[in-house]
Amino acid sequence: MTKRIYIAGTLNDMACGYIQNVHNMIKDAEEVRKKGFSVFIPGIDLLCGIVNGDWNYKDYFNNSQPWLDASHAIYVRGDDWEKSFGTKKEIKRAKRQNIPIFFKCKNGLEEMIEYFKNEKV
Repeated sequence: MTKRIYIAGTLNDMACGYIQNVHNMIKDAEEVRKKGFSVFIPGIDLLCGIVNGDWNYKDYFNNSQPWLDASHAIYVRGDDWEKSFGTKKEIKRAKRQNIPIFFKCKNGLEEMIEYFKNEKV
């Protein structure tokens, strides 16, 4: 079974910063996907916001959380995640549900690969 990985990290920022954060999130997610995982990238809902034109922070956040709940793990990208209120909430949510959390800044991709390689399904 392909493992579902929720990609977390800083997004909420000024417009240019937000777009750069989405770019970085997608690049990191692609690295995870190429290792055989299926990824959910919360930043892609940027397109929903553009098309709908009236999404607020709560709409974005609430849209992504069921995907986190259905994930086998959370992969936290970047080393600035501690500045992100949303990422901290996602980490707490994952911990409450015993969803494993891996941090890119701490060799997380390799740890995640090893974790699922040894997991009994």
